[in-house]
Amino acid sequence: MTTETSATTASATPALEAAPASALATAPATATPGFSIAALVTGIVGIVGGQWWLSVAAIVLGFVARNREPQSRIMANWGLVLGFVGAFGWLIVGILGVAFFAPFALAAPFWF
Repeated sequence: MTTETSATTASATPALEAAPASALATAPATATPGFSIAALVTGIVGIVGGQWWLSVAAIVLGFVARNREPQSRIMANWGLVLGFVGAFGWLIVGILGVAFFAPFALAAPFWF
């Protein structure tokens, strides 16, 4: 019987062996969403500062961030939206200006 007990304790020892505490304590490393943050910031600064080239940079960084950082897709999408609004905001302002001043331009010949 001593051979059976020694065999059972020998086979039970590897099953009871625990992993080192340092392996359990480490958290999984998450990547910092650098491209998404950069897209969002350049989109905001491009609109506020009126710099079209920053808006174009926000569009490029937003597309790169969507491919490389799927966990921060929302920031990348907002960077894209703000980039497109900043880059093509002049088109929106132009359309609104024409819509506002068109009645005055059409009625001008009748004022003289």
